[in-house]
Amino acid sequence: MSINFSKQSVIGFIMIVVLLSGCATTPRLTYTNFNRVKAGMTEEEVIGILGEPTKVTSVNVDTGIGSLFGLDKLSGTNMIWNTEDAKANVIFFKGKVKSTNFTNQF
Repeated sequence: MSINFSKQSVIGFIMIVVLLSGCATTPRLTYTNFNRVKAGMTEEEVIGILGEPTKVTSVNVDTGIGSLFGLDKLSGTNMIWNTEDAKANVIFFKGKVKSTNFTNQF
């Protein structure tokens, strides 16, 4: 039994394989990407750069002070990205980047 493939079907198959290989999950946690994260960015902007974090911890505190100085409710989030090669930690205060840390893991 012989199967004949047209030139067009072979080219189409190769194009599909190339496109799907581009969709493979690749680590977005690189030092270059991490350096794109700047103070004041939103959580969504950072996730857009680094991908979904490995761990997220959030806290909300009602200070009881009142809203006179905008300190009635404080919220913070700590997001961690962890791969075999690197670890990043981004702390958000009221939804904006406040602090960042990147470590290469050898």
